Amino acid sequence: MIDSKVEIISLSGMNGLKIKNITVLFSILLILLINFSVLYSEESKGIISGEIIDADTKQPLSYVTVTVQGTKLGAISDKNGYYVIKKVPVGNYVVNVSRIEYQKSEIPDVNVSVGRNQTVNFELKHKDIIMGSILVTNDYFQKPVDNPTSFKSLEPQEIRRSPGSADDIFRVMQSLPGVSTAGGKSAQLIVRGGSPDENLTLLDNVEIYNPIHFARSGESMGIISVINPSLLKKVDFITGGFPSKYGDKLSSVFDMSLMDGNKEVFNTDVNLNLGGFGLTLDGPVTEKSSVIFSLRRGFFDILTSIMNKPAAPRYYDAVGKYTIHLNDMNKLSIVGFYYIDQIDKEGTINQNPEMNKYPYMTRDDYGSAFGINWQSLFSTNAYALTTFSYSSNGWKTHLGLENNRDLKGDDIQEDEYILKTEVNYKPLSWIEFKTGGYIKFIDSKHVIWSPEDTTRNGKLIPASSVSYHPEISEKYSGFIQTSMNPISVITLNTGLRLDHFTYTGETKLSPRISFKYNIFENTAFNLAYGDFYQTPAAFQIAVDTNNHSLKSAKSTHYVIGFEHNFYEDMKASVEVYHKELNNVITTSDTNNILTNSGNGYTRGIEFYLQKKFTQGFVGSISYSYSTSKRQDGVNLPEYNFEYDRPHILNIIFGIELPDSWQIGAKFQYATGNPYTSYKEAKQGINGIYYIVDGEKNAARYPDYHKLDLRVDKKFQFDSWSINVYLDLWNVYNRINVMSYSFSVDNAGNINTKIREDFGLLPLIGINILF
Repeated sequence: MIDSKVEIISLSGMNGLKIKNITVLFSILLILLINFSVLYSEESKGIISGEIIDADTKQPLSYVTVTVQGTKLGAISDKNGYYVIKKVPVGNYVVNVSRIEYQKSEIPDVNVSVGRNQTVNFELKHKDIIMGSILVTNDYFQKPVDNPTSFKSLEPQEIRRSPGSADDIFRVMQSLPGVSTAGGKSAQLIVRGGSPDENLTLLDNVEIYNPIHFARSGESMGIISVINPSLLKKVDFITGGFPSKYGDKLSSVFDMSLMDGNKEVFNTDVNLNLGGFGLTLDGPVTEKSSVIFSLRRGFFDILTSIMNKPAAPRYYDAVGKYTIHLNDMNKLSIVGFYYIDQIDKEGTINQNPEMNKYPYMTRDDYGSAFGINWQSLFSTNAYALTTFSYSSNGWKTHLGLENNRDLKGDDIQEDEYILKTEVNYKPLSWIEFKTGGYIKFIDSKHVIWSPEDTTRNGKLIPASSVSYHPEISEKYSGFIQTSMNPISVITLNTGLRLDHFTYTGETKLSPRISFKYNIFENTAFNLAYGDFYQTPAAFQIAVDTNNHSLKSAKSTHYVIGFEHNFYEDMKASVEVYHKELNNVITTSDTNNILTNSGNGYTRGIEFYLQKKFTQGFVGSISYSYSTSKRQDGVNLPEYNFEYDRPHILNIIFGIELPDSWQIGAKFQYATGNPYTSYKEAKQGINGIYYIVDGEKNAARYPDYHKLDLRVDKKFQFDSWSINVYLDLWNVYNRINVMSYSFSVDNAGNINTKIREDFGLLPLIGINILF
């Protein structure tokens, strides 16, 4: 694979005059907005609407009472589970729902803006399922019955107020227990010591190959998410022991659900910040259909031009969803996703010797996914979800010199066509069955070329060219899963998954089991066990013919945990986990041949204390201790895996102040990543010096830590509103080392260059709502 990492932007490296000019510009804008706020109309109103369904059967719930806390406003849901409350004064509210046989539920931090609809949906649990397992009045931490361990769920209001995230959903997740930050210049998720490509990413049941801009398969880079967070209804994140409906990944599941477009009015959002410009539309199309759509364009190329950087990265993305209710029992939704990332470079980038060798580069990365979801409520206690989707991912790179700009490069594309279905059946109140499967067709094309080169010690490497375009291969999968609640204090989940990959000829059987025991009314003991397999990716197979015999890697998860609800809005948990790894794909330093000779383990303990947003305050503390080891062969030494970070600490808090002000802060600390340092410099062929590596990953970068602050202010006008935020990254300007690169001169002296993370970085954003 081509190493095409690029130093995208570092405002801490901008000269003082430019920073001052930008600061003055935004200060003037903020003052003008404060003065304009006198135009605010106290009579301005908004709308709250949404759907209420049964959490297990997905049936719409009628006659549910909906109230807006602190007001006399409310509504009753209709036969389709739909409700609408009009003429709601602007402000933040708690919305409550209740129906006699269901658990009461409430959603805080519902923000009503002038002339806009705020969608608030509910999924209610039946009392005979949750009585005795958690408090009847508490659903702030509600989770699916088949995910008792390692499960976190975030709502839109939690995403938008997170400091240090720049409204990026993946950066928000980097503050959860078991997740390691890859630094301010990467939004990738490092989950329990695993690689970023071990995470399954779903968008409305459609698999997303690469959800982050400027990221490529097998890399830990990637600056910003492709998904606009304003479109999200919720995000479910499972960091281990996930149920049998998920497969072909070793570490985690990142499941994003898009909102349906609202049925009342057309909402328009215009967003502008240092990352780019965005437009979001949300509203009805017909009486039974609606749409939500986002389009964004990045500004990184403009900023790098201002800072006189040689690389000009730019991105575009579009995400949308069209929903139509065919009748009371059937709903169809069409989901679309597209992005393109482009980088043009003329000049050198000091931190990357490979890029200095080829000062001219063009790089185009692109991806898309389109899916059709059909949900059918074919019985009062059963429903089916069928999805047909197409996804594509590819990139083209051309590296060279001024007189030949195509010396080295690649042209890669991978397409997948998937048909999958899932049936959920709940014959009795204490038992639920799930079964389903998919068939996936994979078409890949890889063309890679490189010129004649030399190794470190001067040995000649001949020019090479690889063209890989195999016949279309298939993956087949099926699963069955049972969730039982035979007595009120015990929940048992069992599952079995079968996967077959025609290219490798493998058939794998993966058992899964999880258990929950409610020791007390608000205290539970959880455990999970399961086998997980991940097939080799096309980019791994393609680079050498010897790699055509690669097989699936395997991970076995063991998880034990306790959780305790102190209050309805405050919960603590502790989990101990162990992941055993076998048949891990390993690389070579001297060629492109990969093998399944690796093994290893990751084990750790996680503590998490979380308070949901109530009474104007939100906060969380998470601490993880873990170790991640690898061994590239039976007789080879064990070493620290590249994502091994033993200590990780995250502290977050936020408060709401009068007059629509919000303030938040986040502190992050992590042990430095391991790296391979040098041992010495030696003379090779023709007397040229080269660097001899030391022990693999025996050294560590300095510890990583930073403090981020965020201030939000909302201004309301007669028919529109503005949200303004200032997100200050790395307030005390900590110099965090991301990597070292080593070079040797003609005298044998070894030189070290440091690649740093962002220094003090101010991000200012404006969101116009109308």
